[in-house]
Amino acid sequence: MNNYSIPLPWHTQQWQQLYRSHQEGRLSHALLFAGQMGLGKSLFALHFAKTLLCKQPKQSRACQACRDCILVAAGTHPDLSLLTTEKSTQGIKIDQIRDITDKLNHTSQATYKIIVINPADSLLVAASQALLKSLEEPSCRSLFILLTEKREHLLPTIRSRCQLIRFNPPKKSLAMAWLAQQLPASALDTLYHLSSGAPLLAVRYAEEGYPLFYADLVHSLAQLVNQTLNPIRCAAKYLKTDIQQLLSALLNLLNELLKCQLLRGYTATIDSIAHLARVLSTDFLLQYYDRIMILRARMVNVTLNVSLVLDDLLSRWALQGKSC
Repeated sequence: MNNYSIPLPWHTQQWQQLYRSHQEGRLSHALLFAGQMGLGKSLFALHFAKTLLCKQPKQSRACQACRDCILVAAGTHPDLSLLTTEKSTQGIKIDQIRDITDKLNHTSQATYKIIVINPADSLLVAASQALLKSLEEPSCRSLFILLTEKREHLLPTIRSRCQLIRFNPPKKSLAMAWLAQQLPASALDTLYHLSSGAPLLAVRYAEEGYPLFYADLVHSLAQLVNQTLNPIRCAAKYLKTDIQQLLSALLNLLNELLKCQLLRGYTATIDSIAHLARVLSTDFLLQYYDRIMILRARMVNVTLNVSLVLDDLLSRWALQGKSC
């Protein structure tokens, strides 16, 4: 786990709400943490689970020293299960849910048996149905914590059986104050905008050198529009780039372009973005945005041909440039 002070400054309300419910014995058996990437949902879930399993919590926080806290930190606590996609598949399978169900039937050494599912929107159809049965007939003292960036992709019946806990981006002043303790001052504003106000994503972007990658991508797309770079050569340049990272960068750019067009006084993070906003139509940007969102949704269940995806996206961009 990261060494951030928990709860994070923008999590205080959610933490107090849930811990109070726990103390009063009315904590729901299923929680749905919903919000965009980079707000710390998984960090919150793990630390909240640790606090519930801790034998000696202090001021609504885990003590960090008891056997349970040590086991949680090591990832070996028998009453805490973390469920995510396996490397060989695109989603969470029914066998994973069945394994968890079997564990729920075993005697617990703690007050709770906690299952964290992240991301819950990657549950395959059969897995969703199996989970629904567990939510409808919960085992004694079981607690499901589902995490998602795409709440609408979950079965309505699953959503209806969970208590919704929303995670929203903090106010800019709060986010910037926290980021100032983590990052160089010169990078704060750019990283804040690129992360859409999600502080932990801003930190990750800084660690991965994302601003340089983003600037290079914007430059390449400007060259496509100006017809000084052809789509085939551009596609070859990004063929080995993680497709999720590339699609996220394209969405960042589209958000900036639309803000340039629609929000008076918005200042783009890169000068050439303002030029692109002047020559590309709003209709094209919205259609391109929809195209990327469709691709991201398909990637949950299907392995896409990266080369074909790049050719399609970059050819569409270059074609729009020719019509400008």
